[in-house]
Amino acid sequence: MGIEAAPRLSQGELSARLHAPDTPHEALPIGGFRPSHDRWNPRPAAVLIPIVEHPEPSIVLTVRSRRMSLHAGQVALPGGRREADEPFPLATALRETSEEIGIDAGQVCVHGLLDRFDTITGYRIVPVVASIEGRPKLRPCPLEVERIFTLPLEAVLDGGSYRMHDVVRDGHRHELVTMTHPRWMIWGATAAILRGLCKALTGPA
Repeated sequence: MGIEAAPRLSQGELSARLHAPDTPHEALPIGGFRPSHDRWNPRPAAVLIPIVEHPEPSIVLTVRSRRMSLHAGQVALPGGRREADEPFPLATALRETSEEIGIDAGQVCVHGLLDRFDTITGYRIVPVVASIEGRPKLRPCPLEVERIFTLPLEAVLDGGSYRMHDVVRDGHRHELVTMTHPRWMIWGATAAILRGLCKALTGPA
């Protein structure tokens, strides 16, 4: 199964641009929010970047339920916190994806990992890049997911889709990423992780 929206890259070349799936998460570079103090101890989390091929190569995104206590109504990649003693990050990303949008782990072909990303809300996210085989029937978890939609991979791999903003919180300046979309506001960690995928797949090898 190929990634047709990135014709310059075979599956092998795609994987070569990512960190290997078995890379220890502690060895991955860290980007994202950087606090102004040394008491930073973010909680481990993982998300899946699920690439489907039908009707066109796209990435599956969710809109979180407005009843959620954290990030309610925001656009997100399927994922969440690591559970105790759970193999990390792959098992976490696959479990959360199954729970949130109904994609079984047997349908997932993992290509690799991106750099870790720290969020301002105190999570350290490992993004897992994967293709979804066949034409999966996506089923939103009613407690967590309000809507599922897809974003064309072509748009994700277009560097012009992203905007960078300087924001100040508690007197500390940091960078915020947004992504243009005709309907949904894609911003924060989700937009930054997608931009990281764009840079990994379209930048110099």
